[in-house]
Amino acid sequence: MQETGYQKAVEHIHANRERLTETVMQRSGIYLNEHYTRYQVDKCRQDTIYNLQYLAESLMLSSPSLWENYVQWLGKLLGSLGLSMQGLASHFRFLSEVLDEELDAESASYVKKLTDTASRIVLSDTHINIITNEATVRFAKEARKYLDLLLTAQKHKALEYIDHLVENGVSIRQIYLDILQPVQREIGNLWHVNKISVAQEHYCTGVSQLAIARLYPKMFNASPRKHKMVSSCVQGELHELGLRMVTDIMELDGWNTFYLGANMPDDSIIDMIKQQNADLLAISVTFPLNLHKAEKLISQIRANTGMDKLKILVGGYAFMQDSSLWRKIGADSFAPNADIASKVASGLVEGVS
Repeated sequence: MQETGYQKAVEHIHANRERLTETVMQRSGIYLNEHYTRYQVDKCRQDTIYNLQYLAESLMLSSPSLWENYVQWLGKLLGSLGLSMQGLASHFRFLSEVLDEELDAESASYVKKLTDTASRIVLSDTHINIITNEATVRFAKEARKYLDLLLTAQKHKALEYIDHLVENGVSIRQIYLDILQPVQREIGNLWHVNKISVAQEHYCTGVSQLAIARLYPKMFNASPRKHKMVSSCVQGELHELGLRMVTDIMELDGWNTFYLGANMPDDSIIDMIKQQNADLLAISVTFPLNLHKAEKLISQIRANTGMDKLKILVGGYAFMQDSSLWRKIGADSFAPNADIASKVASGLVEGVS
């Protein structure tokens, strides 16, 4: 990782996170507000912890974009719940004041710029438009029908519909890229703006995982496998469906893949790379606060003898916040979706720019 000059500030925030949170809570007067329930106070405390963690991650990676995208996400979420944006802007001011008293002048100045930007974002009308439908024109109707079946909890009909599409000539690649991928993103967006519950989001994701499992036997053929790829989420990262789709597309494109899934310890990932003499490691990070874990894993791999030829490709929501993040953590490249991942991966291992 590139040295940003804010390492001591990052370490201070992490080491004193609970105390800093309590100070911000007290200064903002939340404990004295009789209109707050115990649940609301606990949620404010958790949000303050997250805000401190995102500030630290932005400092560590010297990435204002990471912080700004988080604030837009947070503003959209809290706005959908009816929370005051004036109150959120005041919270960022208190956050800055508390850190100004504890960090060195350079770090405190950087934090103030971030929190001032955060206040402007939440008080403006320029929040990210979360709801999008990324299905191609050709498969928009099919994607919408599959989404409707998920949202109405018709699991068997949803699975049968995917089977029906395959039987009628829709390729597995098209199912993944033009139906499952955009629908899953839409499910996450609907949860984000409080249109569906976390239980509904998990249910829909589970059905899509079943759909993928039913398609899996149709993916194998006798074609020779030219390259080997290990794919994994970092430790603590639980969002694996996108990585599963990337891995399957790579399998379709002739790769010999070894999918490890969610929440994998670094040592286990490295052991698998060595055992299979892999050409490529694909790392997925959805939650931006796991970026430093990806950086740590990559640093361990780079320091490990015998893996000089290994290329590292990263992807996931976290890397879409800042186009330079993949470089800052030491990866070889980044891909925003499964189709591009396959093309970029082939170029990396075959030395094609």
